[in-house]
Formats: sequence, C-alpha cells, structure tokens
Amino acid sequence: MSERGKQIEFPPDETHVKGFEVAMISISIICVGIVLAIVLGTDWGDTFRPQV
Repeated sequence: MSERGKQIEFPPDETHVKGFEVAMISISIICVGIVLAIVLGTDWGDTFRPQV
C-alpha cells in the first residue's frame, strides 16, 4: 500500500483554447439572432401562442 504522509500528485488540468470558447459563444449569439428574426419576421410568433 502507499506510505502515510505521501501526497498524491494529479496531472495538470487540460484546458481548451480561448479562441474556441469565443467562437462558440459567437455562433450561439448569431443563432439566437437568426431565430429571433425568423420568429418576429414571420407569423410563427402568433401561430404557436395559446389561443385564449
């Protein structure tokens, strides 16, 4: 077994590239904008609302 008092060493954390994170956030914002434009520009906004 392991000796008492010996500290366990873990490998360093793997990190992703910062540019990848920025690209994914940008793509997400663009997709939200496209969906919002479609919903506001067509009758989809009225079609899927509950009719009271």
